Amino acid sequence: MMDEAVFAEFPVLETERLVLRAVRPSDLPALFAIFSDEDVTRYYGLETFTAVDQAAQRIGAIRQNYQRRRSIRWAITRPADDTLIGSVGLMNLRPKFYNAAVGYELARAYWRQGIMTEALTAVVNFGFIVMAMNRIEAFVMPENVPSIRLLEKLAFVNEGLMREYGYWRQEFHDLLLFSLLRKDWEVRRLEIGD
Repeated sequence: MMDEAVFAEFPVLETERLVLRAVRPSDLPALFAIFSDEDVTRYYGLETFTAVDQAAQRIGAIRQNYQRRRSIRWAITRPADDTLIGSVGLMNLRPKFYNAAVGYELARAYWRQGIMTEALTAVVNFGFIVMAMNRIEAFVMPENVPSIRLLEKLAFVNEGLMREYGYWRQEFHDLLLFSLLRKDWEVRRLEIGD
């Protein structure tokens, strides 16, 4: 069963190059810069931000969802300057069913550097070890090839196309459903010696 201590104090995760911490109001300028970039939001279920107050609302929602035990979303930062460069999280928490979904985004300047692989690996490990999840899902637009490659690299399995499953920007979107099961994650960890 999920460790309730997860919601007593926000869990900080550290990797070789990153610190994953709570999103703070001081992250507002960096978060706005990320979500106001059309290249970042192209495959995201939110409109591209055009006003700073949208970023403030996003920060409020992230913090509120954590307080309500609906999700945990980490700011992705580098230890050297603590600047938010993206976020990653476990959402749609369903402890009764031992599953959750992942979501993530990264500032364009940090693409193709292995940062999201490192951050998502830490979050998946946290989901299986600390939160005792059995299944972690991801929903991805079929056109989002980099995200598909990221998930496949982490051993997520494509379970198929969910036709017109998403709705944003006044249109329906097909989404691919990916999943990673605890037993497959354990095998992968043994294979890579993690």
